[in-house]
Amino acid sequence: MEGRIVRLSEEGALSTGDVTEMIHELLASQPALATEIEAPMSATDFTTELFEKRFRVNIARARGELFASMRPLPDEAPEPGRIGLSPQLVKLINGLSSGLVLVTGPTGSGKTTTIASLIQAINRAKQTKIITIEDPIEFLFRPDQSEVIQREIGSDTVSYEQGLREALRQNPDVIVVGEIRDSETALVALQAAETGHLVIGSLHASSVAESISRYLLLGPKERAGEMRYVLAKVFRVITNQRLLRKRGGGRVAVREVCLHAPNLEAVIQRGNDQELNNYMLAGRELGMIDFQTALKSVQSIVDPADYQMFGK
Repeated sequence: MEGRIVRLSEEGALSTGDVTEMIHELLASQPALATEIEAPMSATDFTTELFEKRFRVNIARARGELFASMRPLPDEAPEPGRIGLSPQLVKLINGLSSGLVLVTGPTGSGKTTTIASLIQAINRAKQTKIITIEDPIEFLFRPDQSEVIQREIGSDTVSYEQGLREALRQNPDVIVVGEIRDSETALVALQAAETGHLVIGSLHASSVAESISRYLLLGPKERAGEMRYVLAKVFRVITNQRLLRKRGGGRVAVREVCLHAPNLEAVIQRGNDQELNNYMLAGRELGMIDFQTALKSVQSIVDPADYQMFGK
């Protein structure tokens, strides 16, 4: 709960048989996945509704037995201010008509929630066509000013790369890629951003500098120079975040933010991480912020143990 392990009392604990039975009940609503999980060394991800509440579910095996990890999903995407997104950053992203926005961080850092909040902000702010490619769909969007089309891997398209290629033929203004994790998806996302679409995607990385290097490492070595040139040109925002525990309960997102500027293109093309970090420190008036500065701004509400872990 909120990143902490909470043990049930012996009276409330479930037996292995209870857990297995509950998992089979969950899989009964997903017949295709039920067959898939029977294969050795398999796992599956999906969303389901229980007691009028949506959950994201992962089912896998440990020592031959099924186990499930379940996370409740909010009824709607949170307001940007509630999750610490600045009005200036939201306004900047709402004003973009093309380019690449990367929301990065480790697993469980709230990237999907941040992207959902940005989608909702765009949905409410202007008339656009938004196509999302997700695995699985977590937040559900009702059209407001925008048309929002949500596509799920496995039921609506076969992969992120295929869904992204299909989206380019579906006349979108905004394309949302749940995760950029392979060479083809990385290449097509750059192509889409370069040809006039706004692409918003997530990536696993521990900093803004690592986000750039990880993105480039996804591509083929023979195209590394080309990808670095295009990425430097088309990126508009890279934000890297971590979720830290708050004093008294709850969690807070701490984000570093890097924004596109002409001089920064050359910095990225040179590939010097320290130079990039220095540029972000010097770009505070433009809205950039490095991780340590962002962390210090929430020091008074962050659990001291977490602050000690991440603070310099």
